[in-house]
Amino acid sequence: MKLEQSDLDAAVTWTLSRAARAVERRLTTVIAAHGITAVQFGVLVQLATNNSMTRAELARATMVRPQSMAGVIEGMAEQRMLRFVGTSGRGRANPVMLTDSGEAIVDVVWPAFVEANKAKALGLDENEAASLNLVLHRLREL
Repeated sequence: MKLEQSDLDAAVTWTLSRAARAVERRLTTVIAAHGITAVQFGVLVQLATNNSMTRAELARATMVRPQSMAGVIEGMAEQRMLRFVGTSGRGRANPVMLTDSGEAIVDVVWPAFVEANKAKALGLDENEAASLNLVLHRLREL
């Protein structure tokens, strides 16, 4: 079978995958400039919008494997970005919430994140950005 570049360019999932990687690299750079990882930022903003969450909830919300999330949470707790609430114990969910330090990090990083998400920063006009966001939200449900 002979493939042409146009065959690849017509494949929505291939284009989306490549675009996602490019955008992720860019966003990671924006977030890393503030001394945190993209996953840590994801945890912080999820907690900023949900008050407290369990490790499993955070793993689902940030699309990180639960096994990986445990280490992320422990590290962030050690850095005093978040704290555990409730009673821990075998088989018990131990939710976490932001500390004042975690909230301060969100306050500093959020404006750079917003700027990186502006239509113009993405090379789009406002209508294109809004349409793309709607389509991407639908694709997340697959």
